[in-house]
Amino acid sequence: MKIKLTEDQYNRLLVENDKDFLDGKVEFPHIENKVNKFVVKLFNYIHQKEGPYVPSKNRDIHTIITRDFGLTNGEAKLLTHNYADLTLDGEVSDFNEFLGKPLEFYGEFKFNTRIPLSAYVNGNIDGWVTGHASSYEDFIEQLAQGDWEDIESDWSEEIDSFPEDAEWDIDSDYAWDMLKDEIADTKRHGDMQDVRDRIELM
Repeated sequence: MKIKLTEDQYNRLLVENDKDFLDGKVEFPHIENKVNKFVVKLFNYIHQKEGPYVPSKNRDIHTIITRDFGLTNGEAKLLTHNYADLTLDGEVSDFNEFLGKPLEFYGEFKFNTRIPLSAYVNGNIDGWVTGHASSYEDFIEQLAQGDWEDIESDWSEEIDSFPEDAEWDIDSDYAWDMLKDEIADTKRHGDMQDVRDRIELM
């Protein structure tokens, strides 16, 4: 009897004994790319201590995996994500039922791009303040109290500024808009390889 395999099934067979994720881009020191007996034991242990996953337990589950099982931060993120995926829809009595199930990769990515900045720069320019008073002394007292009516500057004069002391900050709102536009334009032109090439795993 001949069994016809799809391309995906064939590719899975080729890497069945491998531990890698994302087409070989990621490999962890302590876990494989599927639920094995060790992961079953770990998930059952977490379930006994924490019960089904809820978002508020994310940090506690992550800590259990790194502290009690000695796994890495990256491994803990991936296993917490998969534990959540298996338990969000209902109660699980024994994780042995998932033995051999592929683990879904989950980790931190970064996208290299240009980030817009904004800065506040201090400077000085010749100008004047105005106000109504009954005498020089009265006007001086108003100035001392900050009680003037208007403030003007002579924009034809040179500004004394110190750009080297500018306090730069990321313009988060503009950065968000720029990134959305950049990805949208790339999708529109159908060339996502440039975007893929600028993504790295943290």
